[in-house]
Amino acid sequence: MNRMPMPLKIIVAMVLAAPLARATDIDGVQPAALDQPRVHVLVRREPGGEPLATGKGAEKIFNIQAFLDTGASGFMLSQNTADALGIQRQEAAGGAKEGQPKSVVFHDVGVAGSDAFNVSEPLHAAIAPYHPGTDTDDPDAFRAKPARPVRAQVGPLGRGGMLPDLMELVMANLDVVGMPAMDGKVVVMDPKPVNTFADTMRTYVYDPGAPFNRATAQNSPGIPPTNRTVRLSYVSFERFTRTEPPGAAPPTLGPNPFIGPDPLARRAAAGGAAPPGITVAHDGKTYTTSWLLDTGAAASIISTRHAAAIGVTYVDGTMGTNSPVLAGVPKVKQFTMTIGGIGGQKKSAGFFLDELRLPTRENDPIVYRGAPVLVADITVADPQTNEKYTLDGVFGMNFLVATAKVTEGLLPDIGNLTEGPYEWIVFDQPKGELRVQLREEGK
Repeated sequence: MNRMPMPLKIIVAMVLAAPLARATDIDGVQPAALDQPRVHVLVRREPGGEPLATGKGAEKIFNIQAFLDTGASGFMLSQNTADALGIQRQEAAGGAKEGQPKSVVFHDVGVAGSDAFNVSEPLHAAIAPYHPGTDTDDPDAFRAKPARPVRAQVGPLGRGGMLPDLMELVMANLDVVGMPAMDGKVVVMDPKPVNTFADTMRTYVYDPGAPFNRATAQNSPGIPPTNRTVRLSYVSFERFTRTEPPGAAPPTLGPNPFIGPDPLARRAAAGGAAPPGITVAHDGKTYTTSWLLDTGAAASIISTRHAAAIGVTYVDGTMGTNSPVLAGVPKVKQFTMTIGGIGGQKKSAGFFLDELRLPTRENDPIVYRGAPVLVADITVADPQTNEKYTLDGVFGMNFLVATAKVTEGLLPDIGNLTEGPYEWIVFDQPKGELRVQLREEGK
């Protein structure tokens, strides 16, 4: 197994043109991120009340360790977590037949289809940094308060069958803090510890304007300075979800960030105000589009339609199988990964784009050379109109933190470790910006 880290190449290139053009090249990114942002969370029934907890006295536990996921529209708690904390599920008005209460059911969409969830009682959440020095036994350490109470998705509820599949077992203990927790907040990620290949990212949630403190940057940085800014748009997927019975209160949802213009907008933004999109290039063909910014994704994805636009398709009969193969790319330059989440899991093939270009406010685009992407479709359907929409792509954490090539099998292998390109990563929800600080050469 190759565990020698590959040096990351960051080159600021000046290209003579009319006018003078400038770009920052990043080379060596691998298919899978070695970490994703997490936070510590507690929930209360009333503001300032006692945290919901399991156990008593010194054994009391209220901390929920959750992924901080910009690709999640809601606040998702596993059934195990909800049961342990005594979180109540919302019941439908009037109950069901024979006088039995009927829990509200919410149908959400994800990478491999849809899943059903219950809906929680209203909860007041508080967030603490994901850092080894955080005292998760102290409620006062949970200082970041979302702007509003949330109704969480509780589940998933399972898809039936005699035995649960692997993703059902994983999701049974998976807690995810999505966009409602980030509304009005600034998320700061310190990816540098991941470059040791034995540590995790540090994640902080702040109110806008929190000053940067270089003296405490290791454990309480505030909002750091950055040198590249990517504009975002926000897209609501609420109309692609369904709550039963009709009229019942759904879980709290928030719009998700996209790099590029709103792909669901019926009209173009007035005055050309829409953010520019991601441009991908392969074998002389280019395409510009909008991709979901997904901190919950370890890998990045391009849709089958847009892959075909740059000359890459699945070999007939291999898509959706355990041995997917792409046409238009030499087989030695392909890889496969199983992606999972809401809806289950599926195996997809991937390849390395010649180039993926992120536009920046500084007119200095970030250009990933040899950018790895899986070819997969994430499709949602409007339950009222049956209108369908497939994401153009997903910009995952492998473009932001240290990465590896993952070989699947009975004994998974990790090789070609590559350091991440950034000192700091900032998601500013109110401003609609992804900001990064490039690592200095040699650091």
